[in-house]
Amino acid sequence: YNMMDMQAAIGVHQLARVNGGWERRKTIWNRYREALADLPVILPAEPPGYVRHAYHLFTLQIDATHSPVSRDVFIRRMTAVGIGVGVHYLALPAHPYYQDHLGWRPDDTPHASAIGRSTVSLPLSPALSDAQVQRVINAVTAILCQA
Repeated sequence: YNMMDMQAAIGVHQLARVNGGWERRKTIWNRYREALADLPVILPAEPPGYVRHAYHLFTLQIDATHSPVSRDVFIRRMTAVGIGVGVHYLALPAHPYYQDHLGWRPDDTPHASAIGRSTVSLPLSPALSDAQVQRVINAVTAILCQA
């Protein structure tokens, strides 16, 4: 890539915020891990001590056989209370390009496909306030603890 001077002029001033943003994301990540640990979901693995994780994405794996709702129902309910979540990531055989050009099918990779159909990411931004993080935790807990 050839970065333009204008991009460099903007980017160089953002470097001063990198560590602060990383610290805030790490705090939110740890708060999510602590608050959601007992819910019927799979949390992201704790990064090994020798890795400086970006803490850029906090995913839940929601398996409808263990959780009271499916991933898609979870997404709809989070959206209904005004909390945006994301799908991360579809397995490659679920994408039409790979199906059309390579003949791949989701059944060819059952584990990857199951993970792709059950994983959702929670909001994780340094701009989130403690109250907003708690609101996400409360919503996740309410949805996943219903009878």
